[in-house]
Amino acid sequence: METTFVIIDDDMAVCKILEQAIKKNNFGKVLSILTTGKDAKDQIMKLKPDIVLIDLLLPEVDGIEIVKRTFNSGYTGKIIMLSQVEEGKMISNAYKSGILFYINKPINMIETISIINNAKKQIELEKSISMIKSVVFEGNIEKDKKVENEAEIYSQEEKLLRIFSDINIIGTAGIEELKLVILNIINKKKMNPSKPYQLKEIYMDVARVLYGDSLAAINCRSMEQRIRRTIMKAMDSIASLGSEDSDNSIYREYSASLFEIKQVKQEIKHLKNPIYSQGKINTKKFIEGILIKILG
Repeated sequence: METTFVIIDDDMAVCKILEQAIKKNNFGKVLSILTTGKDAKDQIMKLKPDIVLIDLLLPEVDGIEIVKRTFNSGYTGKIIMLSQVEEGKMISNAYKSGILFYINKPINMIETISIINNAKKQIELEKSISMIKSVVFEGNIEKDKKVENEAEIYSQEEKLLRIFSDINIIGTAGIEELKLVILNIINKKKMNPSKPYQLKEIYMDVARVLYGDSLAAINCRSMEQRIRRTIMKAMDSIASLGSEDSDNSIYREYSASLFEIKQVKQEIKHLKNPIYSQGKINTKKFIEGILIKILG
């Protein structure tokens, strides 16, 4: 099924740029373009697009308020926000409202295409998972148990996003792939708690869903590198906090649970003086640390 879009921006030139990017890259169909926030929520709920591209600063009703109202009304699609605003608290509020990605203006077309593509892939993945769930649950599990399982999955994802927010990696290029890898591992652990998992196998499983069997092997290595860069950014963020204040609550909670503390201290030395080498990450330790926080 074709991916559908709604674009909301008071600058028609930006709307046309986004519309052309969607058409040129065969991302899907633009159902509507709006230039004000007045009826935006109602239009989104009426059209039910898979993806909404929305400006933060809109006439009459701002983008964050529209996002909140839309999700509160039951919208289940993805929202990508665009804005010239670079103030950290405002961006944080945008993510807290429920957006998937944040794109800074003026628009960088390479970044924008990549983000739209990632959102599209996540939607396709979720549809595939939903289809698998329906097959697995159908006839094999009572309704109340199914609801319980769905609620548990939602709770785990919420916990994961809170951790990602704490360690400042929301919005990075590999974040969605990392999330899918972790949720995949959680699912495998639930099915067979005693069976060890191999990260390379998990990467390949996720790559097959995202890129298809024929392209999985080609894209798997790139996905792994994006995930490593995302984890490295997390270490850099934690080290920055520790460099300023070793009693910082986030630093104390995550520095030893997600990383080797020796490597975090090495990263702090690097931040203070680049002549020193950077700290090194251990992907398995990072993921295991997150699993403990979510499942423990």
